Amino acid sequence: MTELKMKEMQLINWFGCPNLIYTRERIHLAAMLVTDAEMKKNLYRVCRFLAREEIAYRYPIMYEMIRRMFSPDDTTPPEACAMFMPDCEVDDEEYTMAA
Repeated sequence: MTELKMKEMQLINWFGCPNLIYTRERIHLAAMLVTDAEMKKNLYRVCRFLAREEIAYRYPIMYEMIRRMFSPDDTTPPEACAMFMPDCEVDDEEYTMAA
C-alpha cells in the first residue's frame, strides 16, 4: 500500500468494493467519463495498480484497511483517520520541477 498516494486510496474508497474485478471495471468506467485531466490520470493510475498480479491476493485486505482508514465512525481513532492525515506527498509536477 505504500505505492498508493492518499488521492488514489480515496478513489478506491469511493469506487471500490470487496470484489477486485468489479472495482477495476468501475474505476475504468469512471475514468472514461471524467473530463478533468488530473482526475483521469489518477483514475488510470489506480486501474494500472489494481491490474498487477501481486495485488489480486492482497486486495481484500488492502480494501478493508482503506475503508477503515476513511471511516467516519467513532471506532477509528482520530490520528488514524484520513481526514487528519496531511497530503504531504510530492505531486508529479512539483517533482519534475525540482529535478
